[in-house]
Amino acid sequence: MAISVALFGSAPSWKRYVGTEYRSTCSDSLRYSSEMARRLYKFTKAEYAVQSLKFRRLKLSTIDDLNDPFDLCSVDTTDPGVDAFLETHIRHFREHSAMLCFCRNWDSLLLWSHYGDSHTGICLGFDIPDASAYDMEVHYQPNVIQISGAGEIDEAFMLRLLRTKHESWSYEQESRMFVARTDPPDAHGLHFIDFSPGLTLGEVIFGSQCEPKHFEPAMELLRDYPDVKPYWAHMRKDSFLLGRLLEPPRGFL
Repeated sequence: MAISVALFGSAPSWKRYVGTEYRSTCSDSLRYSSEMARRLYKFTKAEYAVQSLKFRRLKLSTIDDLNDPFDLCSVDTTDPGVDAFLETHIRHFREHSAMLCFCRNWDSLLLWSHYGDSHTGICLGFDIPDASAYDMEVHYQPNVIQISGAGEIDEAFMLRLLRTKHESWSYEQESRMFVARTDPPDAHGLHFIDFSPGLTLGEVIFGSQCEPKHFEPAMELLRDYPDVKPYWAHMRKDSFLLGRLLEPPRGFL
C-alpha cells in the first residue's frame, strides 16, 4: 500500500510506499495489491466506534492530537542547524499530513484504560496489507536520536523520526500509518479516511465494562458487516488477564 507523506524541500514531495495510496475520504481511499495482511487494533470510546461503523470511516489524527509532546521531537536538536532544518519539515508535516495510530494487541489492560474509555469503550480490529517495504511499528528507546548535523537528515531519517518514542511508551505496542490530507476538513475541523480493501474491519471487541446501551447500537450496525466477528472482553478469574467471549457476559444479558 502506498501512503504519501510530503516532508522534503521547498515543495515537499516525500513519498513512502507502504501498500496503500491515500486519495480521498470520499472515495476509495486505500488501495493495495498484496493479499497478506496484519491485524491491528484501534481503541476508542463506544460512541466514536458507533460513528465509525455507521459511516464506515476512521478519524485521522494530526500531530497536535497526540498525547506525547516528544512526538517528532525525538532527536537531539542542540545544533541550531539541525533544529532549524527539522522545524521546517515538521511544520509542513503538521500542516499537510495526518496519521492512523493502531496497537498490535487488543488485550492490554492499560490500553483499555487509557484509550478504551476505562474498559467501557470498543476496540476495532482492522486487517491491513502486510507492508514488508515499510516498517509501521513504533520503536521505543531510552534516549533521543543523535546525529552529527543536518546533512544526515534524509528520507530514511525522517521515517525513523516519525516512529521513535521514549521507552516508557512501549506498553502501547503502536503501529502508525501516515497519510496526506488532500480533502478539506468537515464542519468540526476533522479529517477522515474510509474503510476499504486496504483498511478492512475484521473484528469488534467490546470492553469488559461496555454496557448494553453502548454495544447494542454497535451490534445493530454490525448486521451490515457479515464478515466481522463481535467479541466481548472479560476479566479472567485465574489471572490479571483479559479473555474474550462470543456473547455478552452474564451480567450484561
